[in-house]
Amino acid sequence: MPRARATGRQLQLFIRQAASRHPRIPAGKNLSPAHLNTPAPVDYGVQAPARLWLCIGFPGLILEALGIAEESPAVAISGEGSAALVVAVNTSAERAGIAPGVSLNAALALLPVLGVHQREISAEAAMLQNLARWALRFTPVVSIDPGGALLLEIRGSLRLFGGLGQLRKQLNQELSKRRCQAVMASAPVPRAALWLVRAGIRFDCNNTPELPGVLANLSLECLRWPAKVRHKLMQMGVSTLGECFRLPREGFARRIGPEYLLDIDQGLGRQPELLRHHEEPDIFNECFELPGETLVAGEVEDAACRLFDSLSVFLRERQASTERLLVHFEHCRQPATPLEIALREPSAHTCHLLELLRLKLDRQALPAPVTAITLRAAVMPLASFSSGSLFGRTSSETDSRFTGLIERLRARLGDKHVHGLGQAADYRPEYAWRTRDIPGPDYTNEVPGEMASRARPLWLLEHPRRLNTHQGRPIDDHNRVLVFSSDAERIESGWWDGNDVRRDYYTAAGHRGNRWWIFRDCRDSCWYLHGVYA
Repeated sequence: MPRARATGRQLQLFIRQAASRHPRIPAGKNLSPAHLNTPAPVDYGVQAPARLWLCIGFPGLILEALGIAEESPAVAISGEGSAALVVAVNTSAERAGIAPGVSLNAALALLPVLGVHQREISAEAAMLQNLARWALRFTPVVSIDPGGALLLEIRGSLRLFGGLGQLRKQLNQELSKRRCQAVMASAPVPRAALWLVRAGIRFDCNNTPELPGVLANLSLECLRWPAKVRHKLMQMGVSTLGECFRLPREGFARRIGPEYLLDIDQGLGRQPELLRHHEEPDIFNECFELPGETLVAGEVEDAACRLFDSLSVFLRERQASTERLLVHFEHCRQPATPLEIALREPSAHTCHLLELLRLKLDRQALPAPVTAITLRAAVMPLASFSSGSLFGRTSSETDSRFTGLIERLRARLGDKHVHGLGQAADYRPEYAWRTRDIPGPDYTNEVPGEMASRARPLWLLEHPRRLNTHQGRPIDDHNRVLVFSSDAERIESGWWDGNDVRRDYYTAAGHRGNRWWIFRDCRDSCWYLHGVYA
């Protein structure tokens, strides 16, 4: 019996098996002395996992962006006048026989009570941006398709969410809460998942070799190629993707175009596709329009509360904080009223920020009715989170409560009226202090040691008050002689700026035990009260 010849595939398998039994001979290499003397690297069989893309399509995006309900018949149109065409219909209008693509006149002839809304592409784009922001909760890789879909790379999220089925279930639940109609499909390449969604097919494909069979029956409409290209293919007898796959590549590129051949290759995973990932901006900027003009504090605060809720989600998704907010109250017949909220340290507690806004509004009245509110906030790097203490309050919690108190006082009284006190290098009491922040990063307590050792009253009078005397000694308000409890402290300074003083300071006690800081002016020998000790 003749011996069967081994095929090339069998020979390659034989060589690999032999190489595995002799680790010093690497498979697939030309033999050389270096190979014989050098051990081959150990292959653990670890490969990078293939990507898995989940596409979420929103077939009702046009109507959902306009806020059109399903109860009454309504359509969205593009164009004006006799050229207006219906681009989307709700369920009630569809039951009446109206379909996308018909003229508005034909639709009104079928249903005269039809609700007509102009399509707003900007609203659709804003809605997609919000949905992309929401999708970042499930994966850091999100891409927006302008046709009304999101592409999510979910391979690294499957274990976290308990598998593809559980992930899709959670996505559907949250989209239902948002009242968004969605179609989902997954594939190893993003374009294939997008084609499935455009065809309205809910399917999960995990292997690239299966893509030609999965996509074969899809219509050319899901490619979104120009009508002229699709018509040319239809003239060639091509109406599905499978028939398109079977065309000769060179002829297809020459007759249809190389860019469309590249689309085919990317959809089948033969060529990589570079997608622009969605990145959230570092500045929160959102506007809320009121139903009408209002000066009612409750309505204005409710609108501001919605903006701060959005800011809270914005910061929480980034684990970030903010330290400066700018609120604009828009008016109809005059410029907007700006209101700034500056924090002493970055914060992500929007309830506290909203309280500061209320305090500022209590102090600053709005000059005209409000039509819209705009909130703008710069995002800081990751906010620092500290764990609580099991036994009592930690120093960080105490500092946070103190910081919140200062911010509320400034919001109620104004920044200029809430400040700290610091020492200045001057012997004259009225010039020995200065205002500073609480606490100020630039504050230093560098004063001469002799000045720092002197006891000074906390309450210093703005202008020294002259005291009456009895037989040359100062008396209090009850005509009782003050008792000195310290030696004289001579302060003689200020000749260089024209405000020179020559005084002898004493600490004196009244009959009720109160302590005064008094001095005798060496120029007129009069006694003055300058401060009161606590």
